[in-house]
Amino acid sequence: MFPQRASQALLLCVAAAVGTLAAPSVLLQVSGPSSVVDIGNLKVVTTVTNTGDEPLKLLNDPRSPLSDLPTDTFTITNPHGTSPDFIGIAVKYVPHVAIASDDPLVYTNLSPGQSVTIEHDLSVAYDFSTSGTGPYVVNVKEFNTLYYVSQGHISALLAGNNLPNHAVNISGSLIASRARTPFSLDAEECENWQERAILTAIPVANKYIGGSLNLLAQDGYTGDHYKRWFGSASEHRLSTVGSHFEALIGNNFTEFTFVCKTAFCSRKPGLYAYVYPDEFGRIHVCDTFFRSPVGGPDSRASTIVHESSHFTRNGGTLDHAYGQTLTQELARSYPQLAVMNADNHEYFSAASLDNDVKQPPVLLTQVHFGGESFRV
Repeated sequence: MFPQRASQALLLCVAAAVGTLAAPSVLLQVSGPSSVVDIGNLKVVTTVTNTGDEPLKLLNDPRSPLSDLPTDTFTITNPHGTSPDFIGIAVKYVPHVAIASDDPLVYTNLSPGQSVTIEHDLSVAYDFSTSGTGPYVVNVKEFNTLYYVSQGHISALLAGNNLPNHAVNISGSLIASRARTPFSLDAEECENWQERAILTAIPVANKYIGGSLNLLAQDGYTGDHYKRWFGSASEHRLSTVGSHFEALIGNNFTEFTFVCKTAFCSRKPGLYAYVYPDEFGRIHVCDTFFRSPVGGPDSRASTIVHESSHFTRNGGTLDHAYGQTLTQELARSYPQLAVMNADNHEYFSAASLDNDVKQPPVLLTQVHFGGESFRV
């Protein structure tokens, strides 16, 4: 999820604060058919192997190779350098909330030498209609993050730059039906108590957006909140952030569709909500959303801000980093990524009115992927 220099900067910043940690050794492989006829048959398998000496407890982050959700996990290119359009989901996920749930599905546990394989249906996450048929190379995104839990800490494993790839030739039809939940998008999908929980959060979300615009107008890029969540001074980056909140202030959340029954949320602790960025006004909300407070960071109101910022119409923010610790490091080290990161917008908006709530630290450490690693 991070460019190489960004990930190295985060490694150095956090490792310096916590000391040297023993690095696990993990092998990541991508495999699949060498050719497929019709895009609906385009599936690849990721294999994660614990090549270290100690058991490894990996979080099933929805963006990672350990998840089969249609998130933007892969880089796919043809010989012309063209890539298919991403049409999958953008999610809000909080690792420390997932851990607190004590649900065994939070983790993938790997003993030394043990592997796990996950199948990914690329046809529901990527649209090949413009990039066309022919040969492609499929990579897991460089620096895609895996999280593991050790000695009470959440540590982020950042992939090296020598990730394995998979070559495939695509022919036939490029039209595939996008994965959908088996429920219609009607208001009746939400129970009365769920509707009330959403309705009480909407005014707070509106206040957060208004408060964000006030802070930006009052302090610009000189304010402490701006520096904390979006980094160093830049008129261009300030304009980018401002344009996102200007778009958000025009959203009428009471007219949005909130989908309360959705298969993608089933048994996914730490997953608050998700959207299809090109489907403006539809937010799929999960059980964790309803268990969260009405306001503050990682709340119902801030989740509405987070997910709405993903909509293409509102600026199309991405998920480069999750959680307050990593997003602040992102702002300090690579502000150009922070101004396009949904969590940075969420936490900035919540901080415009509320005091920040501390969460357990996320530690960055070194990890080996097939013999390549960062050196701290």
